[in-house]
Amino acid sequence: MQLSWPAPALFSRPALASLSPIPCLHNSSTLETLVACFDNYTVPYDFYTAETYAEAQPLADQLHDWTTLIDSVLSVDGSCSSIPIPPSIAEIYSLSLFSDTSGPGAQYCVLSELYSLDGAYARGWGLFVVPATAQGVQRDVHLAAPHPQYDLFTPEQAGALFKAVGARSLLIAGRQRTAYALPSDCVVPTSNITVYYKTDPAHDTDEPFFPASLAIHAWQETHGGGCPAASCAFIQLHGKSASTCPTDTAFLSAGLGRDPASREWYTSPTSQPVKRLKPALIDAFASVNSSFTFSLPSDSSCSLVATDNVFGRFLNGVPAADVCTQSASAERAKGEFVHVEQAIVLREPGGEGIYEAWAQALKEAFPLL
Repeated sequence: MQLSWPAPALFSRPALASLSPIPCLHNSSTLETLVACFDNYTVPYDFYTAETYAEAQPLADQLHDWTTLIDSVLSVDGSCSSIPIPPSIAEIYSLSLFSDTSGPGAQYCVLSELYSLDGAYARGWGLFVVPATAQGVQRDVHLAAPHPQYDLFTPEQAGALFKAVGARSLLIAGRQRTAYALPSDCVVPTSNITVYYKTDPAHDTDEPFFPASLAIHAWQETHGGGCPAASCAFIQLHGKSASTCPTDTAFLSAGLGRDPASREWYTSPTSQPVKRLKPALIDAFASVNSSFTFSLPSDSSCSLVATDNVFGRFLNGVPAADVCTQSASAERAKGEFVHVEQAIVLREPGGEGIYEAWAQALKEAFPLL
């Protein structure tokens, strides 16, 4: 039986407060402050039990309608309100026109969750933003922040860069990767040290972030003429600690390892997004801090190569049904996936010239439409 929203059974735990409207759309004046406001509602560490996690997951028809809505929003041109919200999610999500007051005529369609519960998203499926007009899209770049609050400031960074370069879409996960601290049964790491959790959208296909990413990719293939390496990419922004890969300020990868075929993919003269972005970053940051280092798997021993990233595996040719268990190979990689692991200095808001240099690099690596 289809549940109506809000269904009393979904919120039966005594500790839960009543639903509260999320005020970000009314309290924010710029896209950056809007993203930061929504980031405050990220479902936090160890929030879910098995019961509450199951309750927060979309039902089959809701997931279908949510991903279909994402597809529709990507085609918007001037009127967010022209796209109806499907009944199954009409009391969970809103699609709103947001005007950024920091720039003339900057407007965005924002697909966002309506309610919070105990200070966190009631569902936590994610935040999705596109320019409100086709003219506002300047580059076929899709930016994503899979690990809000855990990889600090990556949502804010993704929002700022999305706005600065006129990217086509922005997707931010709604749950911290440890919101449900149960090991994932999707990607099971071979290392005894690493653990991926159920709410880690980079490593578990049950997280709504993954089907949302598939929907964005499907739209790009159908309506955007595909994602050619010369002009298009799906970029995930991540954060690393100071002690992890300490010689790399940013480590970029395409989700491939260091086997001979992968090393040849990185070192060959064929132009690929990740290979263009590295020198563009070096050039852009030269005047900001010449000690910053930007590396690829072919010139760094950093272990954060993203071979376990489920959307990266899909973009590198692994069928969606197999991404939990099958690694990607260089033979099928088209270069669509760009995975960025970065020190906090490159993602923290307010750093002098940091976001500007990032935007400069992206503009150099990805041409205008």
